[in-house]
Amino acid sequence: MLFILCFLLPANVFAQDSSAIQFRPDSSEVNIRTIDTSTLDSLTREDVFAYNEQAKNPETLWSRIQQWIFQILAWIFSSPWASITIRIIFFTIFGALLFALINQMMGGNLTSSFSKKKAGQALSLNIGESELSKTDYDEMLQAALSETRYRDAVRILYLKSLQQLNEHELITWKPDKTNHDYLRELGSHPSRSFFNKLTTYYEYVEYGDFKIDKTGFETVQNVYHQFKDQAGS
Repeated sequence: MLFILCFLLPANVFAQDSSAIQFRPDSSEVNIRTIDTSTLDSLTREDVFAYNEQAKNPETLWSRIQQWIFQILAWIFSSPWASITIRIIFFTIFGALLFALINQMMGGNLTSSFSKKKAGQALSLNIGESELSKTDYDEMLQAALSETRYRDAVRILYLKSLQQLNEHELITWKPDKTNHDYLRELGSHPSRSFFNKLTTYYEYVEYGDFKIDKTGFETVQNVYHQFKDQAGS
């Protein structure tokens, strides 16, 4: 027993001593360092502290589409074959528009020259007022229909409509006026919408070189009858 007590006694004493240990309070002096205002201002004015760079906006769907289109265009124009094809298409469209413009200015005679048709065969609107009022277009219409010349029949109906508008003083006929000048002169007259349709049919036949058969002419003739009723003839 004595031996056991001797063995346990130092451990007990050590446990009591260790529990009694206390830390001393920290009494060291704390120095707070600051910076003066002038130094702070000079530092903030330096370029390295100028955070003016704006963040880039994330790509949107539209920006990606634009980028894709630009990439395709860049590839097209960088390809020699694509460049040649685009030039051919461009000059073809330009040539067609130029041809249509010249044909319009020549009253359709340019188209007639390529189709081996004499220009004198087409009825012209470049006639005087006396000729317009004295011409018997009904007789000319019957002759054209008997020979199935429906293109000429459409032209004759259009000349008849101009004759009637001039007789009723709804327009003032002059050879240098255009078809759309007469439309403007009609203003809001009830016959204007039907005359507009007749003008469209006439321009298709005269300048567009459209083919027209009996059924197509009957459509134009029905519009003419409606125009005639509204024009007071």
